[in-house]
Amino acid sequence: MSPRLRPLYLYLGLLIPLVTTAEEPMRIDRGLNWDYCERSPGVSDLSLPAPPLENQYLQLAADRMEFDQTTGSSRLAGSVQLWRPDGYAEADSISFDHENRVAELFGNLFIQQTGLRATAQQGYLELDDDRGWLSDSEFRLTENNARGSAALITLTSKDQSHYEKVVYSTCPPDRNDWSLVASELEIDMAEGWGSARHARLQLAGLPVLYIPYFTFPVDERRKTGLLIPSIGSSNRLGSELTLPYYFNIAPNYDATLTPRLMSKRGVMLGGEFRFLGERQRGEISGEILPDDKQSSPHHDDRRSALRFNHVSRPIPGLTTRIETNAVSDNEYLEDFGTGLAITSTRHLERVGEVRYNLGSWNLLGRLQKFQTVDDSLSESQHPYRRLPQLLARYRGSTNPLGMKIGFGGEYTHFKHDTLINGERLTLRPSLSLPLRRSWGHLTPRLSLNYATYRLDEDDNPTDDRPDYFVPAYSLDGGLVFERDTHWFGIPALQTLEPRLFALYAPFDDQSDIPDFDSADLNLSFTNLFKENRFSGKDRFGDARQISAGLTTRWFQSGNGMERLRASIGQIYYGKEREVQLTGATEDEPSSAMVAELSSRLGNHWRTTLTLRHNPHLEDDRIDRGRFTLRYSTPEQEHINFDYNFKRDTIEDLDFSFYWPFNHQFSLFGKWKHSYLYERNMNRILGLEYGGRCCWKLRALIQRYVANEDRDEEEETKFMLQLELRGLGTLGHTVDKTMQETIYGFHNER
Repeated sequence: MSPRLRPLYLYLGLLIPLVTTAEEPMRIDRGLNWDYCERSPGVSDLSLPAPPLENQYLQLAADRMEFDQTTGSSRLAGSVQLWRPDGYAEADSISFDHENRVAELFGNLFIQQTGLRATAQQGYLELDDDRGWLSDSEFRLTENNARGSAALITLTSKDQSHYEKVVYSTCPPDRNDWSLVASELEIDMAEGWGSARHARLQLAGLPVLYIPYFTFPVDERRKTGLLIPSIGSSNRLGSELTLPYYFNIAPNYDATLTPRLMSKRGVMLGGEFRFLGERQRGEISGEILPDDKQSSPHHDDRRSALRFNHVSRPIPGLTTRIETNAVSDNEYLEDFGTGLAITSTRHLERVGEVRYNLGSWNLLGRLQKFQTVDDSLSESQHPYRRLPQLLARYRGSTNPLGMKIGFGGEYTHFKHDTLINGERLTLRPSLSLPLRRSWGHLTPRLSLNYATYRLDEDDNPTDDRPDYFVPAYSLDGGLVFERDTHWFGIPALQTLEPRLFALYAPFDDQSDIPDFDSADLNLSFTNLFKENRFSGKDRFGDARQISAGLTTRWFQSGNGMERLRASIGQIYYGKEREVQLTGATEDEPSSAMVAELSSRLGNHWRTTLTLRHNPHLEDDRIDRGRFTLRYSTPEQEHINFDYNFKRDTIEDLDFSFYWPFNHQFSLFGKWKHSYLYERNMNRILGLEYGGRCCWKLRALIQRYVANEDRDEEEETKFMLQLELRGLGTLGHTVDKTMQETIYGFHNER
């Protein structure tokens, strides 16, 4: 019996793996956009062809069919199609065993299932067990745009497959910039990892690295195994080779063991352990170099570092934090740190905190100390230890008047090896009545500022129980005027916002009080309107003054974007300021004049300017200034210019850029120069070459000094990094250095 139906539909009640055959040579790539590193958003058509009927587990269609009653099998030929709920297949012909649920497919196979497409010349499928094989196959992983070919693909389950004589790459089909050639390859989509045996890494068709066994991710999940090594070179450490091994202990626990070989120093062993819970997270990491080849009288031959941080939220409103950093010696970060920000660190913090938020109350308990790693600082310049520090803050309002009630209280025990030790208790209640309208505001405020001390008698203070009490009265008022105008031909709204701030605080002698944590507040436009001219709580300044400020803003009509903001202001004093950190009285009738400007010139340019003009200086009356100019586009074009000046302290010029000339080639660099010390602080020049979704080669040379106030030689580093998307990175972390030094840059992987 050999009936022929045109077309024929056969419906079976079972589930099978997805399979498809292409009528067109490029069917396997249809809807895949290789310009994206993952499935292209909104434009890819990866949907399955619609089956003839709905609510059927398995459907077969063909031009003709022959059924053999003796064997219980069918032979379908001519544009054979096969559907299941989440898959599809095509072939020139299919032999189907009805009893064993086995299908043999012949000629021009095309298979499609969730995350996978494949073509083949012949295939075998056990439909009930999701098993089978495909010969002479080409495949695509559609979730992350990876591709490959294999002499034989064995399907061991719906999520697991085995490949023989396989070639794997994430480059587009018309490019073979890099590929992984292996005798065997295992892919587990359920676990998100692949493993290769007897693998060769090929660049432009040339083998560059042989790996007997290698694992790699096929999605974002993690797996135990050797990570890509990193290499580098510097004049301080010599040639470097880092071989990290990752342990995926549990879904919320992992660890990394990292041997670091340095030709000039020896072998350092590093480790990291991370954990994540429902209400906590933490990380422990450390490094040890048992025997430093470059011995020094300033440190032992054994070098080490330890870092620990932990954050938990055991109950709503309660947060705890522990952070500890320690190194074996003061030169450790300069010798082994990676990055200018780390090597220029002066103090390593060790802190434990407990925070609790209860309605309008915020409570904090803290233990804090530091390890100072800068030898240029004397012992008296080391920060105080807080053992402990207890703070309480309250902010609320009373109705119907809308008065704001505030309170700040603190108890701290300060410890130091060479300076005065003691305890401090501060209480600062406040009451204000903010009156706000669209055209302005007026806020009267009263605050009571009290502090009392108990100093260590062994330190011989003049008064071991000093205190101060300073009430402060302020009135803050401002108006807002508006007018319609244009911003370079674009309709805009301009505002003019004058502001006055009157402050009175009587004098209370605080000269016998030590300076535990106070400093002169940096005079900025915002700080013109603050009650206290000191940070910290060891001083509360006497004041009889008025602050005047003027701000104008330009808002683009339609989207409300602020295109420009310019402010200028100054404080006018009615009396001398007797409370000081140094003991000298200030008698100038006014403060420095502060001006600030920020603007968005178009959609890509941004600029800021801050100037502080002190009319009481004899020459060079600009005592502080900063100018920044930034250009940034979605195409990752970045230009940054930053000039920072502080009289007798800082005068730096910082220029950085990242500029792609096309889709494959980019240049980047940085230059930071100190005019105060007349030397270059950090210089970087590098290039990036390669496609974003295939591979990238990054190379840079860097020369920098860790501390600008030291007469030391520049450190020289050469870094090389090869990033193979979907496989990993080989070499030094150049992209991390770029992100740390080039404002606005981020690596698009």
